[in-house]
Amino acid sequence: MDQQETIKLPIAILSDLFNNCLVDLKNPDNASNLPTIAPAETFAGVPVDTVVVSLAEGKELPSQQLEFLNNIMKACKLEQSDYAIIANTQHGSPDYNSIFSQFKQKQLILFGIAPADIGLPINFPHFQVQSFQQVRYLAAPKLDVIEADKALKMQLWQCLKQLFPS
Repeated sequence: MDQQETIKLPIAILSDLFNNCLVDLKNPDNASNLPTIAPAETFAGVPVDTVVVSLAEGKELPSQQLEFLNNIMKACKLEQSDYAIIANTQHGSPDYNSIFSQFKQKQLILFGIAPADIGLPINFPHFQVQSFQQVRYLAAPKLDVIEADKALKMQLWQCLKQLFPS
């Protein structure tokens, strides 16, 4: 029995199984007894087509915003294994080059973050799909702002239909 069975679990299942266990192994001197949220580098090589970066006040998105975002992605017919969410805290922004090298995405959606905040050398307004280096970008207001405004939801939906044609 020298054969080894390999089972690949979607990120959604893994995150449900180990929702409090992701630890930043690059920072073992963490004084806290509680595990920290792992940085995006932990998920390097994850095959996703879409990366969502959203401004969060803490280490992760509040549950209401996360649920709203997951519902948006379901409406686009995407499973949780098809996209990655990076919560961009006030402490620093990810760089678009590092995001691209980690995820190899085809789409990058920014909620509450300007393109310049992630180092993109182009600038474009909210709700305008923009292509750059074979990646399509969409910038939008923060999730909680969109959730509270029906007109913004409609604008977002029109853009998402361009990103994810059925």
